[in-house]
Amino acid sequence: MTALKGRAIKEFLKKRDKSIAAILIYGPDGGLARERSTLLARQIVDDLQDPFNFIDLSDADIKAEPGRIGDEACALSFAGGERVVRLRTNGEASAKAAGAFLEGLDGGHIKPNGLVIIEAGELPPRSGLRKAFEKAKRAVALPCYADGPADVREMARDIARDEELRFDEDALDLLVAVLGEDHGVSRAEIDKLILYKGPAALRSGPGTITLEDIRASLAGGLGGAVDEATNAAAEGAAIRVSSALSKAAAGGANPVMLLRAMQRKFSRLKAAQDHVDSGDTPAAAMKKLRPPVFFAEQRSFEAQLYKWRGAKLDKALRMLTDTEFDAKTTGLPQRELVERAALRLAIMAQSQIN
Repeated sequence: MTALKGRAIKEFLKKRDKSIAAILIYGPDGGLARERSTLLARQIVDDLQDPFNFIDLSDADIKAEPGRIGDEACALSFAGGERVVRLRTNGEASAKAAGAFLEGLDGGHIKPNGLVIIEAGELPPRSGLRKAFEKAKRAVALPCYADGPADVREMARDIARDEELRFDEDALDLLVAVLGEDHGVSRAEIDKLILYKGPAALRSGPGTITLEDIRASLAGGLGGAVDEATNAAAEGAAIRVSSALSKAAAGGANPVMLLRAMQRKFSRLKAAQDHVDSGDTPAAAMKKLRPPVFFAEQRSFEAQLYKWRGAKLDKALRMLTDTEFDAKTTGLPQRELVERAALRLAIMAQSQIN
């Protein structure tokens, strides 16, 4: 089979496909890879601490015994039932052994008693491990790439729905803006939010997650620091930007999280300025945004509108786009690139030239 993508991955994860005996989970998002590996394993084995039915292997194990994957896959469990064999590899170290296992699997020489899951990091298209899985008949490859805003939004809605919660749109927009691309970090932050609101079992009925819930749940942590850095940059407060950037870094904020928040802020300023240029008052323009500017933020947002107009605002948006391109393609340190962009915005905000 070829590597699954998009909706095909989601459908595959919902229900076990018994025709598939081996799965490669790879990509730069380690949190997402672990989550998918655990989900697939638990479709077969309830307790992942069970030494009879859940086996963890490493590259060192395969180097010592190249046939270990097939041996463990075919072994019967002392406790009965199917087994899960998971191999965590650095990429190509176990590629030859995995390829031999897949050939035996497709040739009918290996008859597994369960499922083999191989977790790897980012693999290039020429990777021997990827090629082996993509051409095997009874195997599948699941790529795990960094979450985009739409992925985070969908995950947040799904987790909230399971706990009988729904998001106000402005609350969901803020949550998506402050969360980064790492699936594991995003999942942990959303779980923390659900715990703050109270799981369904601890509430009397359905509930709503508001903007204030987001702020309260993330206050003093990633969300608060990122929000402060973004607003300070838009207001031209360079010292506050520097302090907020230090807090965000100390809290483990992903640099792309901050970049995304700044892009959202300046895109909203651009949309509001377009309404003002069409004849609306700043107050009317803020109400037309989706979601509208939160009441407590309206005075600050209006002050930012007077600082960011015309060519200066367009230049800021282009600079943020260029920063994202550089952060994702040049190999330069992402944190330094994004923090420099935030400080440049603060300096630009102080300029009287529009």
